[in-house]
Amino acid sequence: MKKKKNVPLDDEERELMELVESGRTVPVSDEELASMKRSVVSKNVSIRMQTSDIDGFKKKAQAAGIPYQTLINSVLHRYLIGALVPKESL
Repeated sequence: MKKKKNVPLDDEERELMELVESGRTVPVSDEELASMKRSVVSKNVSIRMQTSDIDGFKKKAQAAGIPYQTLINSVLHRYLIGALVPKESL
């Protein structure tokens, strides 16, 4: 089993970690959990990418200790919500 690198937590993740570690969390009911699962809809997609780009994602994902498909999904999501902007926009 590969050892994952420690990745810095963002503010939301840090707050959640503090709540869990302090014991100030409340379990989610089965009904609420089922509702949350239904609200998250995802689809599989196929995309053609240059081999060098895929290799780059694989290297960065390995360094972060996550699957490369997860990294690709994260990059696309961050771009769409405006959290990731092209350098030329800066």
